[in-house]
Amino acid sequence: MFRRVPFAAVLAVVVAFSAVHSVRADVAADLPQKPNILFLVADDLGWNDVGYHNPEIRTPHIDRLMKEGVELDQHYVMPQCTPTRVALLTGRYPSRFGNHCTQASNDQAAPVGTPMLSSVLKKHGYETAIMGKWHLGSKPEWGPQHYGFDHSYGAFAGAVGVYDHRYRLNTPYAKTWHRNHEYLEEEGHRDDLIAREAVGWIEKKRDAPFFLYMPFFAVHTPIAEPEEWHEKNAHIERPDRRAYAAAITHLDHLIGELIAALDRGGQRENTLIVFTSDNGGLINYGGGAYPAPDPALRNFSSNEPLRGQKGQTYEGGMRVPAFVHWKGTLKPGKAAAPLHVVDWTPTLTKLVGAETKDVIDGDGRDIWPIVTGEETDPAPRTLYWVWGANRERVALRHGDWKIVRNGRDRDLELFHLATDPNEERDRAADEPETLGKLKALFAAEQAKDKL
Repeated sequence: MFRRVPFAAVLAVVVAFSAVHSVRADVAADLPQKPNILFLVADDLGWNDVGYHNPEIRTPHIDRLMKEGVELDQHYVMPQCTPTRVALLTGRYPSRFGNHCTQASNDQAAPVGTPMLSSVLKKHGYETAIMGKWHLGSKPEWGPQHYGFDHSYGAFAGAVGVYDHRYRLNTPYAKTWHRNHEYLEEEGHRDDLIAREAVGWIEKKRDAPFFLYMPFFAVHTPIAEPEEWHEKNAHIERPDRRAYAAAITHLDHLIGELIAALDRGGQRENTLIVFTSDNGGLINYGGGAYPAPDPALRNFSSNEPLRGQKGQTYEGGMRVPAFVHWKGTLKPGKAAAPLHVVDWTPTLTKLVGAETKDVIDGDGRDIWPIVTGEETDPAPRTLYWVWGANRERVALRHGDWKIVRNGRDRDLELFHLATDPNEERDRAADEPETLGKLKALFAAEQAKDKL
């Protein structure tokens, strides 16, 4: 039950924990050297689409990294690609930048000069690179090298054809494949290409630590995998599910290639690895949106037992598989506290010694004490979601309580996640006082948005 405490006290807690914690320059003092950072983002990977949640799925490299690292059991993102990427790289909820950032968009997400994880790390001595999907502005003048990335390769826009490498053909952003903002044409599987580029970049001789951001295209549609990956998933009877599982296993293999490159260079023990999906899985797909082959798929992804899917603010759209791995530094374990992708910019910049003035005043908090196990019972915090240019789907979580509106004209639903993690029982009628408090918290967050 929601504790009966004065609302002013609740709001005080919210304010304290919604602000970014102080960023001190002495945080990295105990580290022998600044770690490399490898940030892995799968695209549209559902809760039930990794081996450590579902033995049907073949992800041996992901499973091993998770087992040897810290599983983030309640790691939240945004319900779709562009919003999650904004939140990750800025430490701010995407609605703070405007409604164009609350759903997939080809517009410029944030003004050039906006502090991002990449630019802060670069300022503090890191070589920075992105291989894969940018989707924070689908023109070269809005590309990643204007936001602190030294090297960029992949697509300015969102998902692309597996072998064609163009975006949606009926848009002005179809031409999107580039290296360092120069368009190019290449042959090969989109994710094989970015992994090959990443391996070469990891193995490059350098005197500085690196930040490598790997927003894979996999396992976003279109799905068209070579037969070898289908053969590794022959145990799955349904063709659409097997095709999707083939893409997952291929993604896992490429992650293994990156880890092998770290091992060959003796960099594994000084590389912090973060893995997450950008949103929950998409259950059904009509096909034909991207360059062929682009088949329709039905019931191919799974967020079970969580409710909902990509684009929704139920748990299945936003609570995703995630972990942190740092060989020899982080002990294996599980962090059960609610965390959010907005937390990574304040966490990682603080870890490497960035100062407060270098980091945007955002919505995340430093979660490193939770990751390390130093903080096992953090105070309740507020998390906030907006999806859609017209704010069609929204949610707010405070402590164990969560409100959801799954449609602009729908009523708010109320769930108690500690006892009902799959959101099966709407408590709005039973808990009017709690509902009112969360609505007030939501209004306070909305007031900070750029509408």
